[in-house]
Amino acid sequence: MKRSLIRLLSTGVLAAVAIASEGASAAVELPDLAPKRLLPSAKLEGPPHTREVSGIVASKQWPGVFWLHNDSGDETRIYPMRRDGSMITSARGDDRPGVLVGGVINSDWEAIAADASGHIIIGDVGNNSNGRRDLALHYVVEPEPTAGFTGLLKSVFVRYPEQKEWPAPKHDFNYDCEGIFTVGDTVYFVTKRRSDSLARLYRLDHPKTGVVNTLEIVADFDVRGRATAADATLDGRRLVVLTYTAIWMFESTAPGRDDWFDGSVWWLPFEGAPGAEGVCFDGTDTILVAAEEGNGHLYAVNTASLHKVR
Repeated sequence: MKRSLIRLLSTGVLAAVAIASEGASAAVELPDLAPKRLLPSAKLEGPPHTREVSGIVASKQWPGVFWLHNDSGDETRIYPMRRDGSMITSARGDDRPGVLVGGVINSDWEAIAADASGHIIIGDVGNNSNGRRDLALHYVVEPEPTAGFTGLLKSVFVRYPEQKEWPAPKHDFNYDCEGIFTVGDTVYFVTKRRSDSLARLYRLDHPKTGVVNTLEIVADFDVRGRATAADATLDGRRLVVLTYTAIWMFESTAPGRDDWFDGSVWWLPFEGAPGAEGVCFDGTDTILVAAEEGNGHLYAVNTASLHKVR
C-alpha cells in the first residue's frame, strides 16, 4: 500500500506529507516539547553491557524472559535476560554467557523478533554500506533459556524491490535495517534511511529458502530521524518505532491489518539514552528501550507518557 492521501485531522491540524521516491508518505505536525529524560530501570549484565546491544524482544515461550543480541564483532550468541537486567546463566557456565547459535555468522546482526510458531528470528540485515546482497533472517527454534547451544533451522534471504545498484548511490542510501518485528508468523522490516527522515515499512510474505525473497513495500512515515528498532504487541494492534531521539507508537485501525501508519499516532522525544537501538513491548502498555553506548541500561516507558499527535 503506497499512501497518497493527505488527511485533515479531527483536531483541525493538517498532516504534513513528504513525497518519497515510491509515492506519498504521511507525517504529522508535532508539538513543541522538551525531550523527556529517560531514567534507567535496569542495568544490563554481561556482554550486552560491554558490547553493542542491537536488539531486544520478549520471549513468547518463557514468561519474563527477554532475548538480546549484539552487533557484529560478537560471537553468534543470543542472550536470555530477565526484566531486571540480570542474565540467565548458560549451561556452558558463568564465563560463557548466552546461547551460541551454530551454523551462522554475525555479519551485522541488527534486529531480533519472535514469531507465533516458536521461532527466534535474527535479522542479519545491517547494511551501512548499502552494498550487501546477502541480507538474511536466521530462524532458530526458541531455546530453553539455560541452553548453551542451539542450531540454525533455516536462513531466508531478502532484497528490497526498489534497490537497483549495489552499493546504492548516496542520494538513495536507504537500504539499511535495524528493526524487524512479527505479527503472527509474518515478518515486517522498518528501514533506517539516510537520504531522508522516513521510516519505510516492508512485509515478507511466504518466505522461501534457496532463493532471494523480494520484500513488499507497505507504507512510509516521517519519523524525523533514523529508525533504529521496532516491535509490535502480541495482538498486532500497536507498533513502536524507535529513533535515536524519539519513541513513536502507532495503532492499527482494525485487527489483522498492517495499516499502522494510517491510525492513531503517539510520540515522545527523549534524551539520556545514547545509542538507543533496541525496543520491545513488555505487555501492551510498557515499552522497553535498550541503549548500547557506554551505559548498558534498560529504560521502561509507560505508553501513557507518550503524547497523542493524531
